[in-house]
Amino acid sequence: MKTKNTDSKIKVLLLITGSIAAVRIPLLVSQLAKENFEIRCVLSKNAERLIKPLSLSILSRNPCILENDQWSNIQSKPLHIELCNWADILIIAPLTATTLSKWVTGNADGLIPSILMANMKPIIVAPAMNTQMWLNKAVKKNYENLQNYENVLSLQPSEGLLACDAFGTGKIPPNDLIQLAIEFIISDSQNTYRKDLLNKEILITGGCTIENIDAARHITNKSSGAMGLLLAQVARFRGAQVKYVHGPLKIDKDLIDGIKRYEIETSFDLIKALKNEISNCDYFFMNAAVSDFKINSDTSAKIPKNKINDHLNKNFELVPDILQTISKSKKDNQVFVGFCAFTGSIDEARITIKEKIIKKGCDYLFANPIDLEGQGFGFSAQNEGWLFDTKNMEHYIKKTSKIDLANKLITKIISVKK
Repeated sequence: MKTKNTDSKIKVLLLITGSIAAVRIPLLVSQLAKENFEIRCVLSKNAERLIKPLSLSILSRNPCILENDQWSNIQSKPLHIELCNWADILIIAPLTATTLSKWVTGNADGLIPSILMANMKPIIVAPAMNTQMWLNKAVKKNYENLQNYENVLSLQPSEGLLACDAFGTGKIPPNDLIQLAIEFIISDSQNTYRKDLLNKEILITGGCTIENIDAARHITNKSSGAMGLLLAQVARFRGAQVKYVHGPLKIDKDLIDGIKRYEIETSFDLIKALKNEISNCDYFFMNAAVSDFKINSDTSAKIPKNKINDHLNKNFELVPDILQTISKSKKDNQVFVGFCAFTGSIDEARITIKEKIIKKGCDYLFANPIDLEGQGFGFSAQNEGWLFDTKNMEHYIKKTSKIDLANKLITKIISVKK
């Protein structure tokens, strides 16, 4: 998620309102500053009671802007207009019920509501409030109205222990997820932010599967689950209803926030979960790295080391191809996408890849090299790859961050007419 660029900085205007969750925002400012974003902070009067403007000024390297600055004598133009013109991306975190109400009802009373009314740039919304407030009918109606704003990327509040000591929904989304949303918008910068997957259901698998050898040993692979998760978050940011079926993840768990997900362990668990969900989806991304082998005998006891070789020789078997199995139930209106990691040159892999598309019964296969430095496994790794279809398409996506690759991959797939 690095954004460091010596040529230019992305300008982020951070609007902070008076939820107790505002105390977490200085950490977000510090995190974004380290990633080389240029940040300006605007504090509401209530937020000013919770965090010190001086702290935000020091962390952002820019003066913190307060409500009383709106009509300052030193301004040469209306401050809310100047700030909107300056910013590339806006974030409102936390968004309170009061500010939400002002925004959607056209009440520009105050600097932050004025900015929200005047803004046409992409804006990331991170609500935070008590659960009962969040579930209030008026708040829910206002939030639903906000979803019709084309430039708004909404992050639902998280579930957890709230400041009032109640457990429920209302926590501000994690800072890492807010930064991921920024990365998504930057990736989408050549196009206006769009919700082009509204009313679409997308099923995505990711991560590794695990097969037990005995009570103490197992077979698995290096997959971290990062690519599948980023496909899931990008699809959600673009408006889709997403379900993510995954094995054990080796990534920051905060980045899972907001995704409806099911954790599995074995290949049997995975195919069982897919059979329950596959008929409802419009798009299916089979990104999980399934273990190639499993043991077909009882694995509840630990095998002595001097007997493990015999145990493996007698009980080893190949795991059936899950995508090939699931594709047998594919409907005409569904799009299935497979993934293929390879080593060596694309010229050598091309024939095998095209054979796999037919064999697996999918519409597309994305092939990416894993033997190049800095590419392959893990969240921080970059990737490149080639998207093939069943005919003659071969679309190359150059080396980039995994979230940018996920975004470009989805864009290409939904743009092709079946």
